[in-house]
Amino acid sequence: MELRFVKKQVICSVCFLLTVGLIAGFSLNATAAETIKVGLLETFSGPFEFGGRLHAAGVKFAVDEQNAKGGLLGRKIELITEDTEFKPDVATRKAKKLILEDKVNLLCQGFGAPISIALNRVATEYKTLYINYAGAADELQGKEFSRYAFRVCQTTYALSKGMVKYLATKPYRRFYLINQDFASGRDTSARFKENLKASIPDAVIVGEDFHPFNLKDFGPYITKIMAAKPDIIFTSNFGTDLTNLISQARAFGLKAPFPFAATFIADPYPLNELKDDAVGIYYAHMYSLRVKTPENENMIARFHGQHKTDKDFLTWWPFGNIGQVILGMQMAFAAIEKAGSLDPEKIIQTFEGFEYKTPVGLWSMRACDHQLIMPMFGGTIEGGPNPFFNGSIRSDVKFPWEGPNLVTIRANEVTIPATPSYNPRCK
Repeated sequence: MELRFVKKQVICSVCFLLTVGLIAGFSLNATAAETIKVGLLETFSGPFEFGGRLHAAGVKFAVDEQNAKGGLLGRKIELITEDTEFKPDVATRKAKKLILEDKVNLLCQGFGAPISIALNRVATEYKTLYINYAGAADELQGKEFSRYAFRVCQTTYALSKGMVKYLATKPYRRFYLINQDFASGRDTSARFKENLKASIPDAVIVGEDFHPFNLKDFGPYITKIMAAKPDIIFTSNFGTDLTNLISQARAFGLKAPFPFAATFIADPYPLNELKDDAVGIYYAHMYSLRVKTPENENMIARFHGQHKTDKDFLTWWPFGNIGQVILGMQMAFAAIEKAGSLDPEKIIQTFEGFEYKTPVGLWSMRACDHQLIMPMFGGTIEGGPNPFFNGSIRSDVKFPWEGPNLVTIRANEVTIPATPSYNPRCK
């Protein structure tokens, strides 16, 4: 009787242990199967929706490649997208929704400095990691700094300093500045003047204007510009404000090769719209299809392999902004892998001072202000053969493109100085 009782106890104990083990196993498997959620906030509607599409293409490529390697920390990455409508209040509301309802592990965004500022504040409030891959306004990592935000792209300082460094090799001395009237436009203009004085001491600013977004008629501004008789016009405009400015200036008589210096010209949309009016425009950027390294050419080929049948030529190749988004997100994923955790505090500790070898040079994350330090490239839009777009997929797609001769500008020459007046953490 006692023997039967003991056997029964043993059997029950074994069953209990097996059940616990199975439950634990299911629990572990469920945990391992959980995705890492990334909240992508971009402008997918309105006049600047192209910015959301091109940035999303870069993020998706980086995510797909990370997932193909086995995911991030052994878990697949899931993208959840939201349309900011290019409005900071909408971006704030949707970012909170992503954090509180969708339970995302991190946020990413880049189109529109006012939206990036709003997301810095959300990141601080909810202690959520935010990767900024395109918001360039200097104040983002200065007075609007969030220790939960990391900028993996150039600043307005870098854009203007890179442009000035490139233009210092040219004969122009009379400059006219015209930019969009918002944080990034004003920052870029201020930095351009500051850097111009340092690099080209005999340069003269003969005029400066700030105009509203999505301006249709640049006539009054162009009249002022022509009266000032500049050697060259500098602008950080993007989208329709860029194409309208240049095409209307050409129509008024500032024909090519009258020079423009434009920080965001090397995109297929404006170049396709401007055609020969774009020839001779100077640009400076942190990424170029023309960087001749095996790693960059390999990445370009992989991206093109995925997108060569896209109906829209905007995403055929990982030009400028798409390229910077891909590399910025890859750097962020590499930092998270090194941290070995999704805990924002552990990621912050790892990301500060983190170095990452990209296909276009060594990038490093400055600890005091979470600002990327990277080289830049100066170039000229040229006519003639365009090996990337002209006839590569459709015979009707033909426009000038970045010339093959780049000037590399070293990282230490274009990095915004780490001073306490810029960010109190930089001592």
